[in-house]
Amino acid sequence: MKKNYIALIVLGLTTFAGSAQAQLVVQGKGDAARCYDYAITGNKGSRTAIETCSDAFRTVISRKDRAATHVNRGVLYMRKGDQERAMADYTAALDIKPDLIQAYVNQAASLIRQKKYDAALESLNIALENRDSPTRTAALYNRAIILDWKKDYRGAYKDLKEALTIRPEWEPALKLISRYDVRPAG
Repeated sequence: MKKNYIALIVLGLTTFAGSAQAQLVVQGKGDAARCYDYAITGNKGSRTAIETCSDAFRTVISRKDRAATHVNRGVLYMRKGDQERAMADYTAALDIKPDLIQAYVNQAASLIRQKKYDAALESLNIALENRDSPTRTAALYNRAIILDWKKDYRGAYKDLKEALTIRPEWEPALKLISRYDVRPAG
């Protein structure tokens, strides 16, 4: 007989969605590529980095790179704590490229930071429709944060298990799942 298991949170959830900041590659040597470099190397949203990204929009870049630069600048704004500008960039990226999964994942991370969990869940569910996305692990992790907040511990645990199936040694998910005590239901 198959046993059902439930997951219980052991500690209060204090994790934030910082690890879901998906940057998008921009090729070349211009400001859009430098903006990507700032985002990928963990820049905390310095004025120089954000200005470099903004300067990229004053040059001729492809629609793909324009959308990517919005996501990358949004990541910098999010790290800086300016969620309003981050959200504007993610929205602009999605206006250009409505199927841009990284924009949805980052939008959700920003919404989580703003404690707008239902809206974040909507963005993550859209992102998770694509099973082959390179940001699937981050999307699952962030959805687990929201599901935990909503006291859907089974759902949160399931998302963390799936994230760890994709990326077994991923420290944020390992740390978060270690807070659960799993025992037979009943």
